[in-house]
Amino acid sequence: MAISKHGNFENPKKSPWNFEKFQSDLERRMMAKLEADPMVKKWMKRHGITIPWIDGQKHQRRYVPDFFVEYVDGKKEIVEVKDPSRIDSNDVQRKRKAAEIWCKQRGMEYVLMTA
Repeated sequence: MAISKHGNFENPKKSPWNFEKFQSDLERRMMAKLEADPMVKKWMKRHGITIPWIDGQKHQRRYVPDFFVEYVDGKKEIVEVKDPSRIDSNDVQRKRKAAEIWCKQRGMEYVLMTA
């Protein structure tokens, strides 16, 4: 299980904000990776995207994915980072399916990453 580590990623160059909050070390590492990737034009965690999904008890929920990423070639993605031990959970898979449909309807891709 990932250790919960909260904090601010200060002065990102590819985010429109002067800082982005991370909720785990996986998120912090992803921010650093996005910043360093020359193919990434911009990214943000505070993107305002909410995706509806249905949980195992048939309740409507709202899912806020980790990152919105736009590449220099114009491709847009929603990126979710998860600890490998959580990838196969029912909730993660339900959110993933809802996000894949949401992204497809908007000409985007959904990527679930473990590191």
